[in-house]
Amino acid sequence: MQFPTQCLGEDLYKRKKEEAMKAFIVALISAFWQLFGSHGVRVALIQPVPRLRSKSLGIFKSPESIQALAGQLEAFGYNVRMYHSSTGWGMMIRLLLFNPNVVGVSTMTPNFLEGKRIAQLLKLWRPRLPIVLGGWHASGAIQAHLHGQESESLGEILNPNSPFDYVVAGEGEEIFPRLIASLLAGKEVEAEPGVSIFRNGEIQVGGSTPRITNLREIAEPSWSGLKIKRYRDKRSGALDLSVHFNRSCRFQCAFCSTPTVYGHGVRVTPALQAFAYLKSVVVTHRPQVITFTDEDFFAHMSWVEELVSLLETDNLAKQFGVSFDTFASINDIHRLRKAGKGYFLDRMRAVGFGSFTIGVESFNPNILLAYNKEMMILPTMSREERGTYTGLDNDQKKRALVTHYRKRTQEAINFASEHGLLVVGDYILGNLGESVEDVRAGFEIFKNLENLLLAYIPVFTPFPGTKIWGDAYSSGLLPRNPDGNIDWMRFNASAGALNLGYDIGALRNELEIEFYTSSRYRRDMLKNLESTPALRGLFVGRFSYLGRLFPGDVRVREMIQLLG
Repeated sequence: MQFPTQCLGEDLYKRKKEEAMKAFIVALISAFWQLFGSHGVRVALIQPVPRLRSKSLGIFKSPESIQALAGQLEAFGYNVRMYHSSTGWGMMIRLLLFNPNVVGVSTMTPNFLEGKRIAQLLKLWRPRLPIVLGGWHASGAIQAHLHGQESESLGEILNPNSPFDYVVAGEGEEIFPRLIASLLAGKEVEAEPGVSIFRNGEIQVGGSTPRITNLREIAEPSWSGLKIKRYRDKRSGALDLSVHFNRSCRFQCAFCSTPTVYGHGVRVTPALQAFAYLKSVVVTHRPQVITFTDEDFFAHMSWVEELVSLLETDNLAKQFGVSFDTFASINDIHRLRKAGKGYFLDRMRAVGFGSFTIGVESFNPNILLAYNKEMMILPTMSREERGTYTGLDNDQKKRALVTHYRKRTQEAINFASEHGLLVVGDYILGNLGESVEDVRAGFEIFKNLENLLLAYIPVFTPFPGTKIWGDAYSSGLLPRNPDGNIDWMRFNASAGALNLGYDIGALRNELEIEFYTSSRYRRDMLKNLESTPALRGLFVGRFSYLGRLFPGDVRVREMIQLLG
């Protein structure tokens, strides 16, 4: 019988058929739960995977935000299930089978729309299911509203048609369990510090949650149910798992979202507690690499020294063949070099530390000033240099700032290299007000830094709530979709979240190839291969990855051939 197809049209008929099948699946799952459903409070924690990812990073990282919440909720006795994947029917069916009592969605800005889509689908199934949005994007939207930068971002989250019932801003380990307890008790949730809602036709903002002062009391992050083998470095294939112990940062870079979640003032997990968790991750999951994702790893030097001592005693690196990577600032390395503490870098290398990622950010003086990087650079000047600097006019200051910063950056790279540690240089392109010529001029300095063998090259991405967000929002350069809303899909450090008048994504790719195929890089690579043949695997992995990203580039193919 052809009646349905003839009357409805082929496409409409297919959609109706698909909707009927989805309705059947939902009904089947609901019947399953009525017959076989488990008891206890079930909490689903979702960190969606964005559809567009930065090309340069090449690592799929574990969902630390929901892992921290899951560990805390499990300690309270809740049945917790984590979901870390792109939206699809496989994920949705797993969610429906779990049949949660409460859902928490944690997103950064690039995957916000993916999280929103998941929440909308869940609401179609269970309209009264409480869904809570947390994470960096939500926290930034709250801060943007409170600081008078804009309220559009928050209005997109909390409105009459939103799938999100509540927003948790800031650290969630204490406020989220309290919110769940209130929901389960049937209490009407009011706006309070940490919780914002939409009620009576308006947004009621509770602000950020009070900071957690004692990290000793926070439960270990959970890995239960995650597909751990997926968290690999695509360039080397190594299983690369993340740990995070310090919250916030000493510095106040204008582009950074860290203060929107953690506030100011660095708090640390006690070193013994951090080491116990680190050891459990290594022993249980056997990663080849552990990345410390602390924004300010060296904030408390005594903590780093204690952790290194514990690693020396237990010798995890040699026992399990694991290496450690972390972040460091040029200030940190300058401080160690000035104090003559190269021996401490030797100790770090001996216990398994292999690389530091350093935020160079820019060699454009206007961008350094806009980022508030001057406050980081000045402490690396001598008293005499600072005295001279303060007496200069603005143009002279800009030239002196870049000259000094380049010098200290090179010294930091050399110092780390002398003690067997690789440096990953993080350099941002396409900043607000930066022309193609500006980008090229600054990058020319970056790519010629000697002994810099690895680079992460993101496109500038302004995030809600950061110091620079107000300027970015008011610039009129933010990308918008056909509905007129901000196109959050572009906020992924690769596509370019500003309409700059030139293709910053293509320029980024071009400059990354220039970095890895420059005469300086070739010279340093061959020199390092001669002194340290074990680095061949690193170079082969890096260029194999670049070859997959840019298969038609002759320069990349030449470097691959050079490596044999």
